[in-house]
Amino acid sequence: MALSSFQITTVRSVSLAMVGLCCLTYAVLAMAQDRPDPFLWYVPGVAGILASIGIFISFALAGRQEILQATDELYRMVNHRAQRHSYWVALALYPLFAVLRGFDVVSINTSLAAMGTLTGASYLLLVTLYEWRLS
Repeated sequence: MALSSFQITTVRSVSLAMVGLCCLTYAVLAMAQDRPDPFLWYVPGVAGILASIGIFISFALAGRQEILQATDELYRMVNHRAQRHSYWVALALYPLFAVLRGFDVVSINTSLAAMGTLTGASYLLLVTLYEWRLS
C-alpha cells in the first residue's frame, strides 16, 4: 500500500498539530495552576515520539516520487518560515517571563516548564498553520 503525497502531508500536519496542542496545553495548565507539572511531565515527549513514528511510517509506506512531492520547495519554504517565526516567539518569551517573574506571578520552575513547552509548541503550531493556509 503506497501512500500519496497528500496523505503523507496530512499525516505530518495532523501529527505536528497534535503535539503542538499537547505542548500548548501543558504550558497553559502550568501557568494556570502555577505548578511545573500540571499533568505527567513526559506526555509532551511521548506525544512527540509517537508523532515521529507515525510520520516515519507514512514516509516508509510511500514511494520515492511521493516522498519528493511531500518534501518539495513549498514544504521547505513553509518549514523555514515557521522556524524563523518560532525563533522570535521563543526570544519574546524571555522578557515576558522575566516580567512575570519580576512581579512574582509564577515560580521559577513553572516559568521554565512553560517556556520549554511554548518554545516547542510555537514551531509545531506555526508550521501546521502555515501549511494548512497554503493548502
